Amino acid sequence: MTTYVPAPPRSCDVLMKGGITSGVIYPSAVCELARHYKLASVGGSSAGAIAAAAAAAAELGRDADGFGKLERLPDDLMAHRPGGASLLFRLFQPQRGTASLYKVFTAGLGTSGVGRVARIVRAALSAFALWALAGAVPGVVLLVLGILGQGVAAWAAVIAGALLAVVGVVVAVTAGVLRSLAKNVPDNNFGLCNGMAGRSEGGAEPLTRWLHGKLQDFAGRAGDADPITFGQLTAAGVELRMMTTNLTRHQPMRMPWPEREYFFDPGEFKELFPAEVVDWMCEHPPPLSPQPAKQWAGELRRLQAAPKRPFPLAADLPVIVATRMSLSFPFLISAVPLYAIDFTHPAYSKVSAAVSDWRDANPQAGPEQALPAVPAPDFEVNWFSDGGIASNLPVHFFDSPLPGRPTFAVDLALFPPGVPKDLKDQAENTRLPVVNQGGLDRRWTRWDGRGLGLVALFGRSILDTARGWVDEAQLVMPGYRDRIVTIYHDHDEGGLNLTMKDTVVTDLVERGEAGAKKLVTRFVLGNGWDNHRWIRFRTATAGLETWLAGFRHGYDEPSPDALPYADLAGTPGTAVLPSYSINGTQRKAVNLRTDALLTLASSWQDPPTDAFTHGSPSPQPFLRLVPGTLFDRSG
Repeated sequence: MTTYVPAPPRSCDVLMKGGITSGVIYPSAVCELARHYKLASVGGSSAGAIAAAAAAAAELGRDADGFGKLERLPDDLMAHRPGGASLLFRLFQPQRGTASLYKVFTAGLGTSGVGRVARIVRAALSAFALWALAGAVPGVVLLVLGILGQGVAAWAAVIAGALLAVVGVVVAVTAGVLRSLAKNVPDNNFGLCNGMAGRSEGGAEPLTRWLHGKLQDFAGRAGDADPITFGQLTAAGVELRMMTTNLTRHQPMRMPWPEREYFFDPGEFKELFPAEVVDWMCEHPPPLSPQPAKQWAGELRRLQAAPKRPFPLAADLPVIVATRMSLSFPFLISAVPLYAIDFTHPAYSKVSAAVSDWRDANPQAGPEQALPAVPAPDFEVNWFSDGGIASNLPVHFFDSPLPGRPTFAVDLALFPPGVPKDLKDQAENTRLPVVNQGGLDRRWTRWDGRGLGLVALFGRSILDTARGWVDEAQLVMPGYRDRIVTIYHDHDEGGLNLTMKDTVVTDLVERGEAGAKKLVTRFVLGNGWDNHRWIRFRTATAGLETWLAGFRHGYDEPSPDALPYADLAGTPGTAVLPSYSINGTQRKAVNLRTDALLTLASSWQDPPTDAFTHGSPSPQPFLRLVPGTLFDRSG
């Protein structure tokens, strides 16, 4: 058994890409890094979020064989019950209403071509047998009448009856599938499996309960211990981040988040999470604001939202909740509902005005007295789904201009066309740039097909581009590409292949370890870390130089019918500020710092030697403002 150093001298960050069952790659990769580094920050999306949570829990339980347990996880996942499916397959358990669809969905796994079609057809006929029987009845009746008859008309009836029976079965089964999609999938929070108790084969625990137990075990916690929270990880020096997607607002969101606007329904959550996790959330609401007015409003809102409860802040949020919200693979795993007020809706302004008027008329009344007297806002559902919808490899996590430790990322990609899989050396099935110009070019996709298959590839490329263009752009940036190892796989490995053979899983595990070893060889045993730091310095200063030039130009450029920037900040900086006012002392500080910034910008442009941009790594970065709740570095 591998021994892990109790307190490694180095620290690193690790980011992992989503890929459903491709996640079996990550335990060996993470454990290889953990032999040389403390995992200070870990993050990911979807299956990468599972791996990130497991890695963070293992780091928390490093002294309790956390990484040893994580290293054995792939073997546990491939454990078979006698004559049955692996644990990996049995973790996905549909509910009663979605079991038929799930049977059809999983029927073609592990096969291809005609064999896959045949298995899907058999599964559909079996899962929707009553629909198939009802559809066949008219044709069977006509067929029987033809058999009992005589002459040409009888033969025509036999042929027509047989055709009608086949068409009837197809139409009826299709109708059954569509009805189940239209009714049972939405009723199950838009998923085939909700992650909790379902129709299991072989008595396995459902996905969410199993994962919660594993995280507790990796962290060295007893089964009845309180759930691991982000606050406990932070206290131990481990930062965990993952992505989810608020489909209601079309918004990718980093978890945990600082917002206090969301509520959850304990009854609904107990269908998605273990009861002890939900109880913990109910017992740890966010504190109310210390400001009396905001405290009154916050307490009123909680009373109006009941029986819904406020979603915990980061410190008290169980890791399993954020992980589950990140791995909600669309239609396979149910989305997670939270509730919030739509402040942009015109109706809210009327509610707000009514509350304000009542408060003015009853200044001494408490929120509980206002409850029956003022209208309650609508707490509308927000559906949270897979984090990989918008950012499947969030390489922007843990970023800083000049990093103090490497931030490694594990990327997953299909083998490029014409590049065969190496069956002997798994290291050849991974890629890490070894020269500064390596990994500079965006990777291509090729549409090899015809007819409807080609149309499907075109549509898939549209979807992949929409959801992944930001990640793909980051992958080729200097200071990023040299620390991202790509693990290649084919169509039979990872993804939705819930029935992978043991040999396939073994290959993926070895591939993950081989990829991590390349990072270790370059950054621990070689000069990769020093080279990376110099590249980050060059890219940061090149971006800053162009930003300062733009700042200087925009500050000096006049704008008709507008105050000059110099009247707002800097010298003389005496104009009345239009908003976000500051006091006199702060105004003086702002003016002094603005002048200093302008002096710096001028000095960088005089003489115009392009000191930082000349010969800088390509492509040159561009500094821009982005939402802090999505891209910040808080660790």
